[in-house]
Amino acid sequence: MVTLNDKVSVIIPTHNRSELLKKAVKSLESQSHQNFEIIIIDDFSTDDTAEVVKEMKNDRIIYLKHDINKGGAEARNTGIKRATGRFIGFLDSDDQWLPDKLEKQLALFADQPDVGVIYTGVQVVNENNHPTRKIVPEYRGDILPKLFESNCIDTTSSVLVKKEVLDQVQGFDAGLPSCQDWDLYIRLAQVTKFDFVKESMVLFYHHSGERITTNKKSVLNGHLSILEKYKNLAKKQRNSTFRSFILTIWKVIFRTGIVDQNKETVLLSRKILAEGFKDDRISLKFLFYYPATFLPLKVLSYLYTQSKKNNRKSRVLSATTPS
Repeated sequence: MVTLNDKVSVIIPTHNRSELLKKAVKSLESQSHQNFEIIIIDDFSTDDTAEVVKEMKNDRIIYLKHDINKGGAEARNTGIKRATGRFIGFLDSDDQWLPDKLEKQLALFADQPDVGVIYTGVQVVNENNHPTRKIVPEYRGDILPKLFESNCIDTTSSVLVKKEVLDQVQGFDAGLPSCQDWDLYIRLAQVTKFDFVKESMVLFYHHSGERITTNKKSVLNGHLSILEKYKNLAKKQRNSTFRSFILTIWKVIFRTGIVDQNKETVLLSRKILAEGFKDDRISLKFLFYYPATFLPLKVLSYLYTQSKKNNRKSRVLSATTPS
């Protein structure tokens, strides 16, 4: 039985982000739920991270340092192995939690014994501390079909997971170059139900430092890995779900080809689209997207640039319009 005072292990992977790490840990001090340990995994930082952690003088902090850089997924796995809490929360060192996050998630767990993961809304913030957009949760229960359509959970900083469920799926797949969070959610959704706190409980910061999602090669290879790993399982879902899965992967590959002005990558995206829609070549989406892969790269680049400008304008409008 879940109680509102169950212990939570907060896992913070970090690499050369000592100043941001201070803010992440500081955000935990105001949590209304205070029964937690903080496990900081220093993924072979070369800055003053070790000294910064020492200066925190917080007896709830467990500091572990990798002797080589292993990446965020392996860092989180190191934290999971060391965790002693009944629940695991992940806080990226460049994000922050709002005060009621753990309390609200634990309250939902207490009422639903068959739920193993609870995620929250997220407020995306720019470097000037201005909100740019919100990620609002929509799906609960058996969300596997939705996860094949897209990573509808988004950042790991929002999720709280029962440790027994996380152990069951053996944590993160560190062999993936990206999409490790999406991969984890797909595996969790095969063994447990999800629920959410709709309010934004996480501040997700966009900044000049590199995230995996800003590394185009890693993003490309990560999505290709997800395709190979799950296409057979996705085919067992409804046809519309499988095709949404294919389109999600295709868009990333196609976009990468356009940005890199790489014909081979665009050709690869065409093959993925053709394979995914081989039994439904009259689909309107296929008929719209497939011919686009034959356009000259310069034309595609122009169309992509215009699309980004329009999207940027719509985001600014939505961020400045009162809700």
